[in-house]
Formats: sequence, C-alpha cells, structure tokens
Amino acid sequence: MPSSTKHRFLQEHGFWDYTTPAAGGMEHYKLDDYRLLFDDMQSAGMNSLAISIKWFTTGYRSRLPFLDQNPKNRVIASDNELLHQVFDEAGRRGIAVWLSAVGSMYLPSKMKSPATAVGYWEGFGSFEYAIYDLDSREATDHAVAMFAEIVTLFPRAHGLVVEIEASGKLMPHRIPLYNRWARENGYPRFDKMGQMECRIPPLKPWRDYTTTRRVELSKRIEKTVRQAGFRGQYMMLCETGWQQYLIAQEVNVEMYHKACPKWSVLSYEAAYNKARNRYGAMEMAVEEPKNAGAVTYYLPRGVMSWVSGMDRWPLPITLEDSWKLDLEDIADYQPSGVWWFGSGGLRRGLHVDPARLRKVGFATCRDARLALLKMIRESSR
Repeated sequence: MPSSTKHRFLQEHGFWDYTTPAAGGMEHYKLDDYRLLFDDMQSAGMNSLAISIKWFTTGYRSRLPFLDQNPKNRVIASDNELLHQVFDEAGRRGIAVWLSAVGSMYLPSKMKSPATAVGYWEGFGSFEYAIYDLDSREATDHAVAMFAEIVTLFPRAHGLVVEIEASGKLMPHRIPLYNRWARENGYPRFDKMGQMECRIPPLKPWRDYTTTRRVELSKRIEKTVRQAGFRGQYMMLCETGWQQYLIAQEVNVEMYHKACPKWSVLSYEAAYNKARNRYGAMEMAVEEPKNAGAVTYYLPRGVMSWVSGMDRWPLPITLEDSWKLDLEDIADYQPSGVWWFGSGGLRRGLHVDPARLRKVGFATCRDARLALLKMIRESSR
C-alpha cells in the first residue's frame, strides 16, 4: 500500500517504537493510546508500524529463560493480549505491523559467553545488560530461538526486523577467529587489530568478516521461522556509525544482499544529527544499500529527544528543522520505506523525555507527533 504523500515511491511509511521497559516509547501505552496513534497516522496517509519488542530489555511475554520479564510492562502483564489487540486494530485500518528484536543484548547473569560490553541503566527500573558478538554461538542460538518464538506468538506480523546492535566491535577474543576465517578466505591477517577501540573499524576485511557472521545468522533465522510457518518479510538493520571525520556503514551491504537476497535493509542517519555530515550519512544509510540492489528502508528521528548524556539538547537545529531536512532527504534519496523513530511516549525513558520536549515548545509528546505529521502532510502538496 503506497504512502498517500507525494513521496509515492514509499511502499511503507509510519513509525518505529518500543514496548520494551525503559525505552520511553510505547511501554506505557494502553489500547486507546494505540488507537489514537493509528488515527493520527492515518491522517498523514501512513500505513506501517514497526514495534521493537526486544531491546536491552524485553517487551513481550516470553517463555525463554534467558529473557527478562518485567511484570509491570503492559504487554507482559496482559500475557501479550495487548499486542494481539494492536494487531486487530492495525488490521482493520490496513496498517502493516512489523516486529523488531535485538539479538545481541542479554542479561549477563544468564550467559556463559564473554561479553563485548556490560552496562547498567539507572532510574528506569534499573537493569544490567551485556552486548555479545556473533562469534558467540550461545548468543546466536538465543537470537534464533527468540525469533522462532516471536513468529509462533505473533504469526500476523507483516515482517521481522533483526537487529544485532553493537555486535561488530573488534575484541581480543575475536582475533584468532578472524585470522582463521582470513586464511580460509584469502584475507590478510590482522594480529594487532585488538588495539582498535572504535565501534566500526575502518577496515574492509573486518567488515566482510562481521558481515559473514550476519549472513550466517540471517540464514539460520530465515530457515527456522519458515519451518515454523512464517510467511512474512525479513529485514536486517544495518548500522551506520559516526566518528570524527568518518561515517561508515557497518555492513558490506553488497555482500549481504548477494547472500540474503530476500532480506531488505534498514538503516539510519548516523548520530541522528542532521546538522552534521548530512549527505555522507544519507549516502551510507540509503544510497549504498540501494546501489547494492537491496530494498532499503530509512529510520529518521521522529519524536525522539534521548535523555541526558545521549546527545546535546536542545539540538543544534530545531526538531522541526531536523524533520524538514529528513523530508527533503527522503524525497532526494527515495528509500522504499520510512519509519520515524519515536511515535510519542507517555513518560520519560531512554528515547524520549517529555520535559525536554516542553522546553522546545511541545506541551506533550503527542503534540510533537502531530507537528511532525502536519509537516508530512504539507510536504505532499
């Protein structure tokens, strides 16, 4: 169902948000809040919603022992009934619902593999989390099991988005594994790569290696969910990274697309700062995967302010100007789909802070959402 805006190349257009505890997204939504969101979306011709139900934390009722289960989470407390009602409402309105999950973050207390990083968030129902790379068979087994459970619980999902956030970092324990792969595939050895601390090392051999691991995981997930009866679509979130003087695509998207031709690619503008490196970021996020032949979706900043420490606030440019620039870039670079990151949370969380939005003129998060949707409607004229 194409978008009704002038951007008729958009096959899907909507929001991306989270049911996971602490995100500051949909975790506090009741059914009427979802209905109101759908009303607002339809006013702008939107036809798609991506819901992330597993990030640092878990936002659906799971029977998997390695996933956290906060009993105060609305979806968990309803034993997933709330999410099934959301599918009902979306179906009546012709809105496609995708489900997203992060397969690289788990509770360190329940893992045996060495973690790439361990963090602790306070103030949002404090929790510890750890990031694992795709050289961990334990982590990849967990990811496959999680998506198998998701399609069993929610067979009406239009598609699945696989995210393995921060899993590409180069760590000392990965060097022997890389070197073995390099010998087998004709790549140079990098015995001293462990001293590189950046998230996306600017080395093509390493990018090819981590892309190979993504391909392996993607094929395992696809095979498993197909066997479970899932007939929807697949998408890999391909991260961009920003460092001083450098914007990089973490994935060799040409290699990935050739190996997984049925999988679409979702990416974003590095650092969510339209005031800096705008065109380089769009090249990495949209132009590169499109040139590789992949169906490409884009994830711009929606009603998203982050919380303190995540970025400077207010932004170097206004939120409205950020939206305006993204609308221009969407028209210029023409992705196949767009999900605006943040639909308007009800309480403070990691992705949105209503107090921050009030300081820049929005009485509520929904007011910010309506302002964005107004700009989208006006861009169609």
